[in-house]
Amino acid sequence: MKALFEGEPDHFEAFVREFESDSTMGSWHTSYKIGVDSAVRGPKGEGWEMTIKAQLLEILEKSKEADEAFLASLSDDEKVETGRFERWTAKDNLAHASYWSDMRARQAMAFVREEDFGPAPQYEQANVEVYDRYVESPWDEVLALAEQGNARMLEAVQGMDEEALNRPSAVSEGTPMWQWLLGVAFTHKLAHFCVFYEQHGHKQVVSRLWRQWAEAVSPLDAGPDWQGGVHYNAACSLALVGEVEAALDELKLGIELRPGLKGWSRLDSDLASLHDDPRYKELYAPAYWWEALESGPLHEALADQWLRTFFMLRNAIKSLPEADWLEGESLYQRPVSLALHILQSTDGYTALEPGEGSKDPLTQINWQERDTSKLPSQIAVLAYQDVVEKRMAKLLVKAELEAEERLFAWTGKTILSRIMYTLRHAQHHLADLAMELKRRGYEPPNWE
Repeated sequence: MKALFEGEPDHFEAFVREFESDSTMGSWHTSYKIGVDSAVRGPKGEGWEMTIKAQLLEILEKSKEADEAFLASLSDDEKVETGRFERWTAKDNLAHASYWSDMRARQAMAFVREEDFGPAPQYEQANVEVYDRYVESPWDEVLALAEQGNARMLEAVQGMDEEALNRPSAVSEGTPMWQWLLGVAFTHKLAHFCVFYEQHGHKQVVSRLWRQWAEAVSPLDAGPDWQGGVHYNAACSLALVGEVEAALDELKLGIELRPGLKGWSRLDSDLASLHDDPRYKELYAPAYWWEALESGPLHEALADQWLRTFFMLRNAIKSLPEADWLEGESLYQRPVSLALHILQSTDGYTALEPGEGSKDPLTQINWQERDTSKLPSQIAVLAYQDVVEKRMAKLLVKAELEAEERLFAWTGKTILSRIMYTLRHAQHHLADLAMELKRRGYEPPNWE
């Protein structure tokens, strides 16, 4: 592939045109085949499916193809370009991605062999050290690191059986080994290539790569978290090339399957073409939040943190069976009491004038009530949360944040202090609720 562009001043544009004209990468990459025989796949027959190992090996092939396409797209000048830590060059991105691929492969092999790998590197420190190590290195040295990382990752996967690939990974509790390896060997590397492509104005290439990523990884896991990520990245690929309708459909499905992606979607530059669309805004947050979200950086930050907190609270309330909702050994272990206390306190602290509460019927119920028959249902509490959310959104818009606090002096000197005090209070008791859910064997809300 290197010879394809030699002597061509517009080599990258030629590469992009060929990339975009073909439905697969296969017509323009150097062939790289990894043997996957029927013994690895398992016996064929009715209902036959590829094993995780077989699929990973095929994905490593695609990763190698993406490497070769990336390398083929670079001019000689781009290969030796020196950038800065805040904006990496092609060489910086390749060195970073290859280091982590090599590192994770070695960790995985040590873990499977029950060998002591030593302390895992700290991410930020390692990233700086890798950058400093290779920023002045010759291109061939970085290329050798990439080849080493690919070879070691292949060795790691080939050396594991299905049981090893599905056991929890070395450093990430609850994440199977195959996801951990896939993340660094394919997804992480592709993300860095895409950053470089996008910085150089080639969004069509980025879009194509993420579509190919989705097609490759989707069959690995039918669970909602995994499929949510697949649909989310499909939305990114469509948004980058202006397919707004299809992107919104994919994004909606992605967020429904994996709600935790909602917060990141507003920060994701790949989705920039959607951010001003009313349908995206409706998907991200109810209309009453948007005045606060668009009132300036401070208001936006506060609204964003409250949205995330309310979202976690809503998920915590929904995750409990009705029979457990009213039960608890103490007030701070009784879910209904914790949720009601959070909402009543927040309701009260959103007052703009003395005594100005929501007047919702649930404000009249004592959250410490011992007679559980007098306590509200989950449906009633969720409806009350809607009321409280609207009040908080209104406070963020109407109040002068730096104004002196006159209603609740113990919360601080300014209204901003009161809002932060209330947020800390809500998160404190939300943590109580999450711990109680986990103690009972239920899934606590994911961190937003």
